[in-house]
Amino acid sequence: MSIEISRLIEAQFLAHAKTCYPHECCGFITGSQADTPLSKASYYLPCHNILTEKNRRFLIDPLQYRSAEDRADEEGLAIISIVHSHPDHSHDPSEFDRSHAWPGLSYIIISILKGQVNSYRSWQLREDHSQFDAEDILMEDKS
Repeated sequence: MSIEISRLIEAQFLAHAKTCYPHECCGFITGSQADTPLSKASYYLPCHNILTEKNRRFLIDPLQYRSAEDRADEEGLAIISIVHSHPDHSHDPSEFDRSHAWPGLSYIIISILKGQVNSYRSWQLREDHSQFDAEDILMEDKS
């Protein structure tokens, strides 16, 4: 599997992660999922992390989730990725991430160290929920 994003979407989720530091950011990428191993991103929707322990976990407001899903449906799109940050940790998924993820979605995790973007990676949860596999992030070619 691969996910294709634009430089604009990349800039938006990285800026969101920096703004939320030292807390975890969270948001959605919507786009199209054809019957191919490539998902194409359309836009990024930042969300509010409603947990009290925001520096170690995130929880998207269910109303924001519903709103994002409804908007995507109206536009003939789907939520294709959940984005969140790991403040002062790596971009590798945690056990908590694995136990709360769903197969079929991309999970972009951003490592933020001392308020600066260190790295990010996209992951897909296996159907049996046993582990994540890294997936390619392709940059949209606008030429």
